[in-house]
This record gives sequence, structure tokens and C-alpha cells, in this order.
Amino acid sequence: MRAKFRNSSFVMVLVLVMLLSISLPLWAAEIIILHNNDVHSRLESHLPQGAEKEQGGRVRLASLVQEVRAQYGADRVLLLDAGDAIHGTNIDNLFGGLPSIEIMNAMGYNAFTPGNHEFNYGQEVLAQRIKDANFPTLAANVTREDGTLFAGYSALIQEINGIKVGIIGLVPQETPIVTHPKNVEGLIFHEPIGIAKQIAREIRSDVDLLIVLSHLGYSKDVELAKAVSELDVIVGGHSHTELEQAAEVNGVLIVQAHEYANNLGFLRLEVENGKIVKHESKLIPVTADVPKNAKVQAIVDRWNEELQQRLSQVVGKTDLVWDGERASVRVKETNLGNLVADIMRDAVGADIALTNGGGIRASINPGEIRVADIYTVLPFDNTLAVIELRGMDIIEALEHSVRLLPEQNGGFLQVSGITFEVIPDAVVGARVINVKVDGKPISAAGYYTVATNDFLAAGGDGYDILKNGKLIADTGVMLRDVMVDYFVNNPTTPVPAEPRIVIVK
Repeated sequence: MRAKFRNSSFVMVLVLVMLLSISLPLWAAEIIILHNNDVHSRLESHLPQGAEKEQGGRVRLASLVQEVRAQYGADRVLLLDAGDAIHGTNIDNLFGGLPSIEIMNAMGYNAFTPGNHEFNYGQEVLAQRIKDANFPTLAANVTREDGTLFAGYSALIQEINGIKVGIIGLVPQETPIVTHPKNVEGLIFHEPIGIAKQIAREIRSDVDLLIVLSHLGYSKDVELAKAVSELDVIVGGHSHTELEQAAEVNGVLIVQAHEYANNLGFLRLEVENGKIVKHESKLIPVTADVPKNAKVQAIVDRWNEELQQRLSQVVGKTDLVWDGERASVRVKETNLGNLVADIMRDAVGADIALTNGGGIRASINPGEIRVADIYTVLPFDNTLAVIELRGMDIIEALEHSVRLLPEQNGGFLQVSGITFEVIPDAVVGARVINVKVDGKPISAAGYYTVATNDFLAAGGDGYDILKNGKLIADTGVMLRDVMVDYFVNNPTTPVPAEPRIVIVK
């Protein structure tokens, strides 16, 4: 595959020439780069925990973009998105990211590079979103196995106010382990810095300004700047870094605007003879004082109506009460807890599944099951992850799960693929006995794949022991969406096998 990168035909450059109004003289050519990253489907403003006023969201971001274009002239403004844009909230997740793409079209983006979460919908959906976009999607280091580019373009050249601007798009190489493996089957995520260096050398002489649109994270962007001196600017994402001013590394300006459209990144450059002679950078806060853009709000309202219809969709039917009551899932196994754990394990083919009872917030009653019912059961934005864990660490996690019995505990685990007994009156560390995986005694020194949620995998609810595990996949797919898919494919759900957790009296 390396040889394909050395072949200049690998680099497909899209040249877009914008109509120019009156340009500044070459000795004072000006360009404004507006940028954002890691919006994660925040189309509307949100109220952060502890805040008194809402902030962020594309609906207000669009107004600031409009103001900057009016102030400097639209022909001098380049609008860029550094990825993780179209996945993260219900309004996008239930429609494959199309609402965000429609709004980005309305805002007039010039270029976009996919983040790892863009792949959560699978290749076919993402490929369709790329076609739906009125702006080019750049991913220089993602190819199919035959060497062809997944996104169609690795770089582009645009002429802005008389300045020829080259833009290269880079996607994180670790994407295959932070999304579901089936979403990236047949794709190769190449080491990005070498790819950037090659393309930079090939197009540097054709442009006055060379930008990388990166979803690699700030630390990787610093490495990139040190390694590729041909670059002028790196517009970053992935690490959710809030850079109030551009960082300068090896003569390269690095910018990043935090997350959720909380800020609009602003970088004003003066370019002379292919060199930046002056720059000004800042973050413009997207506060509640920024008016909502009427055009974007109308799009959001229309999709919210679609969302309500989608939430009312019937995905199954049951004659049972599926027990998700707080007093149940926090002290014992329940049929609903078992079902959720089974669905998680089945979705990724893991040996076992562990999920905290505190993440299950409601029961499902007899009758039709709607999408909204499942979202009520699993209201948190927890995503499905897979880790590899030693048997002894799994046993310790089970001990942590039952340590407060008979008191309610949000960290009490609902499980799948594993059975054990609990002696509540035994000494701490010896309460869990007779642990079996797939009916066989667990091997303390053996390794097992564990489906869990990102909250627990990160040590939530005191599960520091789970951080010992090796991350196999962080799918980025929310548990509630995994459960919706299950019900769509299994309208009549069998009762999960029990018992799994036996409390010894």
C-alpha cells in the first residue's frame, strides 16, 4: 500500500475557484479563516451543568459567521469544520447525520474532514452524507483496500481574495478502535503525518497558503507541525482543546475551538508572496446574547418535528413487565437488566457484558414498545465499548458491584455471559464466589472481552479496575440506539435466561 502513496496519482486535488470581488494588493492580501470542531450534533444551544444561560449550537454559530462575512466580505472568508460534526444527539443519530449536513450546507462551509464519530453510522451512510454535502469532504489518509480514497479527495485548492489556499484533510488513525469494527471494514486508516508530508510537498508550489484540517488531536497536531514545515496553519479537532490564541509550533499556527459550537474560531491572516506576514487569532464565544439564525432555526424546527414522529415509532410489543425500577436494578438482577446486558454483548460479540444498574432509569410495561420508551429506559449518552480484561480484574469488579448490599447502589452490575453467587455477610473481597463464564469457572489469569459502556470503562461509579483493561473498541454508538436496533430486528423479545446473580441468604 505504501507505493500507492508515492504515486502522485494518489493525490486527488479538487480545485474550486471562487468569484472574486475587489482584492487587496498582493502586499496586503487578507484572508479570514473561521473554524469549529467537535460540535457533536449540537444544532441548538445547550445549558451546561451549573450555567445560568445557554450557549453554543450551530443555530447561533451561524449568526456569528454571517456577521463576520458582512464585516470582512464573504469573498475573504473561509469556513472550515474539523470533524465530529454529525453524530451525538437524537436529532442527528436517528437520521444518520442528515440534519447537520443540511445546516452546514445552509451555512456555506468550504471544507470538512470527518472525525472518528462520523464513521459511527457505517460506511454507506457516511458516503451518502458526503454526497449530500455541498462542500468537499477531505480525508487524505483513509483508503479502501484497493488504494482508492474513501472520501474522494485528499486535498483541495481554493482561491480566496487572490490567495491560493491548499487544504489537506486528516482523520485519526485509531478510528477502527473507537468505532464499531463493522463500520470500517475494508478501510485502511494510514499514518497521517507521512501522508500530509507527501501531499504538502506535491502541492506547496501551487499555493500561497497551506492548511491541514485535522481531527488528530492537539498533541498530534504539534507532532505534525514539527514534522511538516511546509504547512502554514493546522485547524484542529478531536481533543476538544480550547485555544484562546493560535499556538505557533515550528512556524506553523495551530488553532482549535473547543466543542459543541461554544466558540467560533477566528484567524485573520495577511499574506505576502506566499508567506504569512501578520496574524490575529481569537475565539468568539457563542453566548445566549448571540441571536439565533432564522434560516438555521427553521431547519432545526423541521427536523425536530421529524424527531418526534420517529420517537413515537413502534419497534416492538411485549406481554411482560420489564423491570427497570430503581429499587430493583440497584440491588439484584432483573429481566430488563439482563436484556440490556445481553443486547450489549450480542452487538459486539464479547465474552461477557457489564453495565451499571444506575444507568437503567425506567421499566417497560406490557403493550407496544416505542423508541421513546427505550430512550426513557436509557436516557444517558452512554456509548458501547469493548475492553479486554483479566479474570482477576473481572472478579474484583464484581466485588465492587456488591460491596454495599443490601443497600441500593447505582454501580450494581447487570451482567451477561457470566454467573456468580454473592454472600453479603462475608468479609470484603470474599463476597463473590463460584464465578463462571459461559458455564465454565473463570480463569483468574485468563483474558476475556467485556462489553460495557464508556462511563464504566473510564472508571465511573468507582470502577477504576476497569481502566486496567485494554480498549478493543469504543464504538461511539449510544446504548439506547443499540437497543432500538435490537427491537427493530426482534419485535418479540424472549425472556433472558436466569439466574445470573444468586444472593446466598
